[in-house]
Amino acid sequence: MTEQKLPAELMAQFTTLEYTIPKVQLVPPIFMFVIDTCIEEPEFTHLKESIQLSLSFLPPHAFVGLITFGKMVHVHELEAGPISKSWVFKGTKDYTGNQIQVMLSVGRSSVTTSNQPASVFNANSPPGAPKGVYSSEKQFQQPQMAQLPYNRFIQPMERCDGLITDLLTELQPDPWPVPQGKRPLRSVGTALSIAVGLLEAAYPNTGARVMLFLGGPCTQGPGMVVDDDLKNVIRSHHDMEKDNCKYMRRAMKVCSFLYFISVHYLFLPI
Repeated sequence: MTEQKLPAELMAQFTTLEYTIPKVQLVPPIFMFVIDTCIEEPEFTHLKESIQLSLSFLPPHAFVGLITFGKMVHVHELEAGPISKSWVFKGTKDYTGNQIQVMLSVGRSSVTTSNQPASVFNANSPPGAPKGVYSSEKQFQQPQMAQLPYNRFIQPMERCDGLITDLLTELQPDPWPVPQGKRPLRSVGTALSIAVGLLEAAYPNTGARVMLFLGGPCTQGPGMVVDDDLKNVIRSHHDMEKDNCKYMRRAMKVCSFLYFISVHYLFLPI
């Protein structure tokens, strides 16, 4: 900086300086619906109606996914086609993000935004103004919606509204028979592992929300807290205080791992 080359802020002829705000890209909200199909009627019908109502309040650009579980876990495709498709996973197995990526052919692609300030050049700038920095007219940039990578399991509402509504309407309770004196087999931990793994593989470092609709305890697979025999009463607070819970420690490890992945890689509330 010299007397001959002063910044515009120090030049008398520049009475007003205007700057453009950074270009902001907003990431569409992502909602993963994880639904327990072991719920008995009529509660199951009321649940489906409530979820359909909640979907109607989502903005068109919001992304949604659908996972249902009972003894098995179903990941539903939300891509329009002649028939509905779902991928079935064994409910007693734990799945990692890498396994989900390979099985579902989902690529990793993080969403990035531009935080660099944009410069604007206006032909009416005063003489001597450095080009590409100052403008004599206000120019505002509206926030733009970031483009998320394509994924047939997670689609924007404007594309899959009718399809996901039909899927929920046709959704039936878990067909696996429940013998007398037994609990339904719920693969809660596996369903959550797949939901988190799918989001981790498809949209890492992106905010999302897993909506879990649960009608009973996890009775098989990761996160199991009680077996399917009704003779074995589910643990109480007194059992936890006395460390008299058969499945608690293993279930806590599963929940802690899902929490770690969600917070550190997804910014994900469950």
